[in-house]
Amino acid sequence: MGRYRVGFRGREARPTRSSFRDRSQSTSPSRCTQSSLRAILVRLPSYRIYLLVGGVLLVFLYLTWPHAGPRGTANREHAVELTERWSNNGETPTSASDNLHLKGLNHASTSESPTLAKRFTAEFKHWEDGLQRLLNNRLLPSRDDLSKLRENLPPKQQTLRFKVCNGFANQRLSVVYGVLLAQRLGRSPVLPVLMRDGVQRSDATVLAHGANKVSFEDVYDLTFFLYELAKAGIRMLEPHEAPRPSAYTEVSLGSLGANVSGALATTYGHLQHLSIDCPLFKISPGEMNQRLDEPIIWAVLDALRPSQLPYSYVETMQDAIKHLGAVKGKPAPKYNFLHLRLENDWVEHCKRWSNIPDGVVRDNCYNNTETIDVQLRLFAFGTDVPLYVASYWNDVEPERAKKVMGRLVDAGYRVITSNDVFPEAMKAEDREIKALVEYYVGFGASRFIGNSVSTFAALSLLERRHQRLWAAYYNGGNIPMAPYLPVHKLPWVFTYNSWSGKYDYMLKAAVRSAAHFNTLMPYCIFDGNTSSSIGRWLVDNNVTMIRHVPKWREELLKKAQSRMKDNVQHSHLYKNPDMLVSTFQRVDLPVVPILDQYTYVLYTDADVYFRRAIHLDDFGLPLPRSVSMSYEFYKMFPYNAGIIMANLPTMRRNYKAFLAMMLDNDDGLYYPNYGPADQGIINKFYEHDLRSQMLNQAFNTKPYNDFDPNAFLIHYHGPKPHEYLSYLETGKCDFYSVCEQGFLKSLCQYVEEWQVYIPEETEMLRLGDSCTWLTNPTIMAVFQKKTGLLAQNQAVPDDKRQEFTQKQRL
Repeated sequence: MGRYRVGFRGREARPTRSSFRDRSQSTSPSRCTQSSLRAILVRLPSYRIYLLVGGVLLVFLYLTWPHAGPRGTANREHAVELTERWSNNGETPTSASDNLHLKGLNHASTSESPTLAKRFTAEFKHWEDGLQRLLNNRLLPSRDDLSKLRENLPPKQQTLRFKVCNGFANQRLSVVYGVLLAQRLGRSPVLPVLMRDGVQRSDATVLAHGANKVSFEDVYDLTFFLYELAKAGIRMLEPHEAPRPSAYTEVSLGSLGANVSGALATTYGHLQHLSIDCPLFKISPGEMNQRLDEPIIWAVLDALRPSQLPYSYVETMQDAIKHLGAVKGKPAPKYNFLHLRLENDWVEHCKRWSNIPDGVVRDNCYNNTETIDVQLRLFAFGTDVPLYVASYWNDVEPERAKKVMGRLVDAGYRVITSNDVFPEAMKAEDREIKALVEYYVGFGASRFIGNSVSTFAALSLLERRHQRLWAAYYNGGNIPMAPYLPVHKLPWVFTYNSWSGKYDYMLKAAVRSAAHFNTLMPYCIFDGNTSSSIGRWLVDNNVTMIRHVPKWREELLKKAQSRMKDNVQHSHLYKNPDMLVSTFQRVDLPVVPILDQYTYVLYTDADVYFRRAIHLDDFGLPLPRSVSMSYEFYKMFPYNAGIIMANLPTMRRNYKAFLAMMLDNDDGLYYPNYGPADQGIINKFYEHDLRSQMLNQAFNTKPYNDFDPNAFLIHYHGPKPHEYLSYLETGKCDFYSVCEQGFLKSLCQYVEEWQVYIPEETEMLRLGDSCTWLTNPTIMAVFQKKTGLLAQNQAVPDDKRQEFTQKQRL
């Protein structure tokens, strides 16, 4: 499900030209006094382009409309062939050319003589391809366009040369880092030379040398790259525009310590021309500034696209995948992409990587690889869509590949491999050209899944998500590359509705504070009228709106109705069916379609605000097995579900059992010893995982506890800001001593930060003004004397614990 947009307004009706004058005076040939034939003849010249286009479309539809024929047979042969190739009892795989023959794509081998229709179809296809190439070339920026754009972008006096290293994805990232360093240093970057083969047999860096070098324009569209960078204000020099290599001072980045850009600026800033070794991952996460660096990173990555020859390979392979995935002779409209790492050098890399003795948890390099079919089901990969497996492995263990691919076939997937669709001319290409082609074939897929430890898959995942394309990883855990490339957005999910207007101000503060740090991707599971003011506001503030109706809605309401009187005693949420379903929405996190691409999401209630940038690794490694939550009012189990770090594949695996326990409860929707509503059932079902790995309190900090300068987010759990203000005015609080403890503890310090996100809320500014007064020790002493309270270790007194637990408001 994509972004839900509301408030769309179509084009306004515009008066036609004839509406401004008396039609009786018109000289139009459509007047009734003229003959119909004359009217048609007069109008034909003005409509000739429409007639031409219409005729072409009719011919095209006739020639391409699916007809019964030999393609259906070819597709059945393809299914038989895959079963033979990859089932455990199968024979040795056939060659790629044999595959094409069996699949009906080798037209030269057919015994039929071409009919007139076939010849016309071929000519029409040739004409269509030529026209498409012409249109594409006209849309490309020319060298003249580039020169004009660069007129106001002169090169800087200082320049920076840099090298690239290792495989395709690492070389791509090396270009990003090189340009990023040049921008930080105020230098013009010089276009690097790339490599034909960057395979790493060990942990040693592979650099371009001798015959292993390849020019940038043989891999990427050079003019487009330079043009797009210039649009972003970056002037990149081609080698012939830069000084000779002998004019440069060589610097090894490894000798500069943790702050590479700072050391280059201070130690070598006076030198006009610098040359550095490969900058890949040399800028430490601590040096990264997401707000400043992210636009440069995306400018470079978006500017990198294949040159003409690799791009033609991409188109050929995409077309072949769709034809091989045909059903009843009709090419598949889409395909899914699996980047599977199981080659021998990857297995050895995982062993080395997992055992680096630096104290960092690395436990997800080879996970789920040999049970990949299970992971595909968890990520909703349907068997009705062809599955392309990027598998140009030269050194894979045959039995391992046979086992894994056999499982995919046995699970019902229509598997297509690299050997099936590699163009013959491409087989002689360099290793990194093949990788480039596979990379962009992946961009054309409906769904992409890979290994997050692989730089290739991780970068593809980040780029696809940047373009709002579906992307996932099958190996669990984190994305190790993410801290070194600060563009990964952690999915942040919250639920809301159109009838809780008095809480809108808190939601706005949450969304605005998240946008300020720019590290979260916001999603709202929305109930109610999306055309409401808050619905439109969320869309305008780049929140992806999700309309989701739970399948269990009616059964849940029936269960609640059966014990209505008892339920209402436990929570006010049971009074209203819509409110009840709305609060239970979070249990459907693993099955909401747009969220099914994510391994981990951060769920929060709407009554929060963010004080620091949040990244996935901030939650600590290893990450939770299922869900992680933290204390509520008391430092004891059960925990508060207002903030959840959720492992969606695990929750998806447990979903049916979870719903069964949720609805099979003799106490209505209250779960004794665990609490009411969805919080109660989450605590009950996931008790073992929750107790074994509790969420750090820094992600669920409450204003009625001590101030925490390291808190990532503040949760207005219990009293909301307007209720704190009401307490000051009336002296009444529905939360026992929680309101008083808020003022005596850290509420006012957090309010000072929070109110800057909602300057239009004058009522909340009054709370800020009150807090300003209460920071005065004399006034605070008067307040304490008036209330008769001192700061306590817990917000709810022991003698009220049982009563509060029964009636708590979530």
